[in-house]
Amino acid sequence: MGTGGMAVLREFFSTNQIVVVFAYGLVYFLLGFALSLQSRRPSELTLARALPLLGTFGLLHGVAEWGQVFIPIQATYLSVQAIVFLWGVQGTLLAVSFAFLFQFGMRLLAEGLPARYRYLPAVPWGIFAVWFLVFALGRPFFGPEVPERWLDAADVWARYLLALPGAAVTCYALSRQSHEFGRLQVPRLLSALRLTVLAFVAYGVADGLIVPPADVLPARYVNTEIVFHLTGVPIELWRGLAGLAITYFVIRLLEMFDIEHARQLEEADRVRAVLEERDRIARELHDGIIQSLYAVGLNLEAAREQMEEDPGETRDRIAFSMEKLNEAIRDIRQYITNLRSPIDENRTLQEALAAIAAEFRAGFGVAVTVEARGETATRVRPDVLNHLKQITRESLTNAVRHGRASRIRIVVDVSNERVELTVIDDGTGFQMSEAVPLTGNGLRNMRQRAQLLGGELEVTSAPGRGTRVWVAVPRDMAGGSSRA
Repeated sequence: MGTGGMAVLREFFSTNQIVVVFAYGLVYFLLGFALSLQSRRPSELTLARALPLLGTFGLLHGVAEWGQVFIPIQATYLSVQAIVFLWGVQGTLLAVSFAFLFQFGMRLLAEGLPARYRYLPAVPWGIFAVWFLVFALGRPFFGPEVPERWLDAADVWARYLLALPGAAVTCYALSRQSHEFGRLQVPRLLSALRLTVLAFVAYGVADGLIVPPADVLPARYVNTEIVFHLTGVPIELWRGLAGLAITYFVIRLLEMFDIEHARQLEEADRVRAVLEERDRIARELHDGIIQSLYAVGLNLEAAREQMEEDPGETRDRIAFSMEKLNEAIRDIRQYITNLRSPIDENRTLQEALAAIAAEFRAGFGVAVTVEARGETATRVRPDVLNHLKQITRESLTNAVRHGRASRIRIVVDVSNERVELTVIDDGTGFQMSEAVPLTGNGLRNMRQRAQLLGGELEVTSAPGRGTRVWVAVPRDMAGGSSRA
């Protein structure tokens, strides 16, 4: 660019200095505002836990830079002493923002170090305290008529002592976070992290190294006036561009919250699936194998009583018990191999219930009948069939074991709206207020099975009047189709 073009560029930015400074402050304020909203979300990532410090840096940095816009406006209304005081507050606020950036970097750095380095986040505030004491107590040495020298010196040393090392530590600490982001296995986040490091390098140069002219090294040769003379662009624009890059890439990093949350949901789903499978296995063991073993026990007990009176009946009962034991062994083997209960998908609900009724008639000598109503030739989903079979088996076992029933009716009614299953016995019944029958493992398992199918289960009983177990499952949950 020629000399004339450079002069035009300088004149343009000099004329619009207020606009440039306001935009510069706005960039950092938006960074702080965005982080303040997002950083409240819980996270296990080290960077996420330190983001509130970076957000505070952005908010304070933006407000401090806006002071360069609004304080000159107040100069027409306030005294010189008041304006000097406001400039002092502005400089202090700027130094505080640098200290928060420094603390952000130290916090990230300390997370990966031994416990003896936990004091590192407090180091920036020690440096700030020294700076503030020198800044406050050194005012008289600059003379009463030249507060600009005092303010410029304070600004220079705030940048050298806080902004420059703060940016350097932040760059190093952010680069150390790459191993955590690598575990997320999201390449775009790792790229955004690296670009954030480069953006903070640019910030460290523009905000920490390039300072107002001063009689110290390197401010004599690297300062805001030299940059403006060489480029025609004020340092505030370069700082604003660095801040814009930081804001953009840090906001891209905020995607880590969504990714981490999604991973946590996936892990919760896996844990829930394991727990549900564990509960399912417990139900299947209780309602299937344990009930079969209990039936074997009852048969053997009856066989012992009939051993002398009816040897033929005793042999039949022992044979039946052996058959049930073999079935239990097969079921246990199948649990071990695939942890899934045996399901006969070729049977209709009516056929499955009829098989259970025949099993109890042969095993216990109890009159068990099945009444079918509606579309009972329909096959329901295998998992629904299994749950309804186990509810029926548990109800029959309770009727024989606790109710000493001699007659049991199984009523199944399949309509367009739902599938209803009712088991009615003529046993001794029980008082509904008694807690044990209503909260035992058997009834609890039956309720859980009904809930898993989106249905409902109701148990009614009274002493001397038997027990009625009713379960209803929505037809759309039961699914199935008619047998061809």
